[in-house]
Amino acid sequence: MFTKLKAFRNRLIKFQQSGKVHSDLDVLLASAKDNKQLEDKLQWLVKLMQWIRYEGAVDSHLEKETGRLPVARLRFLLMVLDRNPEWKKSVAGILRTVVHEVSGLELYTETGLPKELGLWGELLDRMTMKVLPMPPLDHELGYLFWALFPDKDDPMWLASIDNVTFEKIAELFFYEVEADETDWNRLKSDLEDALVYLVIQVRAIGLSPAIRERLDKPNFRDSAFFALVRGLEEFTNAYHSGDTSLTLEKASRFRMIIWECRRELSQVHKHLDEFGVSINLVFQMIRLRTFLQRIDSLLEILLTEKLDSKKVTSFLSKLVEENQDLRSIRSLFSQNISLLARKVVERAAETGEHYITRTKEQYRHMVQAAGGGGAVTAITVYVKIGIIALGLSGFMEGFLASVNYALSFVAIHLLGFTLGTKQPAMTAPALAEKMQDVGTEEGMENLVTEIVHLVRSQVASVLGNVMFVVPCVMLIDTGFFLLFGHHLMSPQKAQYAFSSVDILGPAALYAAFTGILLWLSSIFAGWGDNWFALHSLRKTLARSPTLRAIFGRHGARNIAVFLEKNMSGLLGNISLGVMLGMVPEIMKFIGLPLDVRHVTLSSGTLGGALPLLGVEFLKTPAFWRAVAGIFFIGALNVGVSFGMALWVAIKARGINPPQRRAIRKAVAKRFFSSPLSFFLPVGATVSKSSEGGHGH
Repeated sequence: MFTKLKAFRNRLIKFQQSGKVHSDLDVLLASAKDNKQLEDKLQWLVKLMQWIRYEGAVDSHLEKETGRLPVARLRFLLMVLDRNPEWKKSVAGILRTVVHEVSGLELYTETGLPKELGLWGELLDRMTMKVLPMPPLDHELGYLFWALFPDKDDPMWLASIDNVTFEKIAELFFYEVEADETDWNRLKSDLEDALVYLVIQVRAIGLSPAIRERLDKPNFRDSAFFALVRGLEEFTNAYHSGDTSLTLEKASRFRMIIWECRRELSQVHKHLDEFGVSINLVFQMIRLRTFLQRIDSLLEILLTEKLDSKKVTSFLSKLVEENQDLRSIRSLFSQNISLLARKVVERAAETGEHYITRTKEQYRHMVQAAGGGGAVTAITVYVKIGIIALGLSGFMEGFLASVNYALSFVAIHLLGFTLGTKQPAMTAPALAEKMQDVGTEEGMENLVTEIVHLVRSQVASVLGNVMFVVPCVMLIDTGFFLLFGHHLMSPQKAQYAFSSVDILGPAALYAAFTGILLWLSSIFAGWGDNWFALHSLRKTLARSPTLRAIFGRHGARNIAVFLEKNMSGLLGNISLGVMLGMVPEIMKFIGLPLDVRHVTLSSGTLGGALPLLGVEFLKTPAFWRAVAGIFFIGALNVGVSFGMALWVAIKARGINPPQRRAIRKAVAKRFFSSPLSFFLPVGATVSKSSEGGHGH
């Protein structure tokens, strides 16, 4: 009974609202003749579109998804106009006025296209649009389009308008044209002007130095971008001559030039590794693609002798979609940052390849390199203790700690040693490189094997660091005690060393935060490598008169080659050192309780504290809680930095969620079938050949 009452109530509501909707339309159409000014006519048109797009209780989820409701209401509107000639005449007059008064050139060349010459200018423009009130509707057709079609579902229902409905809309524009309205239709002439305008824009951007130097063209006149204007002129002349076969021939040639421009843009992509990539360059490349697509669409419409409903509705739908994207800050960044992120992680991937071991010999090399890194870190630990003993201000203490860490990490890098926690952020992009063929069984198997190699390499490097740093700090402290009769560390500092990594304290949170800093250092490393290539610094430094005067021709070239090979490592290590030293002091200054916990440095500090606390301390819960803390610090340092780097690399590579789930399932299956292979070089995943060790 209650179900029947509810159904009756819903039908009643629909009937009442349906009557109100029809009543609203009558009032709206009757008021069409009262609009004399252009802005009033535009506002009336916006209200009519709101009626067509009505979203009330009468619309269902299915109708909204399929676009049936707006199209059905559009048909109803046309039917009402057919039955009321006076209303139809007033509406037709408003439509013709809009076409005549509001420039079609702006519709074709501005609506949905980026206006600014650079990313930051475009960002500022979009932020301004969100903050400031909308200008008058006759100011620019882009604003009118936004007012007419603000809903994200508008492109969908526009594209679904059927042929019969479209023809009735087209007929409406030509209904009872007055004698003084004979020149109302400027759309075709504006379309021709738009082609000229867009071609000039594309040629200017395509022949700019940033694009041109990445093309294999000896002369800029050989570029397809240079040929665009001539191609358009030949097509336009043929079009106005009335010769259909010649027009189609020239249109085909013009389209070949557009295709060649796209091919040259693809060529620019291939040269990004050699020349580097900047945000503004990415923005200009996206802008070029959008402009070329718009030229192709306009040419298609111009060549159609009879108005094609599918082509026009598809064009309008795309126009509305692009115009909505033009106001989205998120869309701007997702389009422009992805390529830059991809190139940065690709450069990190090249470095990361050196940190993945695949043979037993490479595994031994990794442990040895990690041991060397641990030995250098032992010195770093005591230098840090000495800095703290000076009792300086927070800023000076952070600054000196930064210098200490940076010099230590750079020394580890230049000596060919390894700092285990630096690896995950560099190896994740290298792993993402292998994810392109996960759709096949063989590709998935190879990827899982690579993940096993990678995890095993991380275990080897972190354990190598810890196993060497602890005895090294104890050895240094023992030597100091034999020489001077006291330990390097105070008893208070020794107690704090253990409490600071206690698993029951905030050590895990600090370790996760340190993982973020480790990831950021890999971003700096990739960015630095890209920056070096972007500014052609190898060539610049090798030919620098100053360097040649001081070091000679060969010396200058050697410096340039050294920096090219090591820029990524130097910048990554220096940035990590600065962040580990300064970020805790900055956090204290702004009142955020965040510190850093690095597994190798923390292990070294514990090793230096053990001689003061004695053998009995090893039996206490505090010691074992600290050991557990070190384990979790290492896991979080590695896990967070690797996870963030892999997430960015996956986003940049466009790996979709189903593929990610399949990868996780395959890794879990391998782990349960062969868990030991994730930690030691055993099993089928170990290559029997020792094909050349990697540089670490």
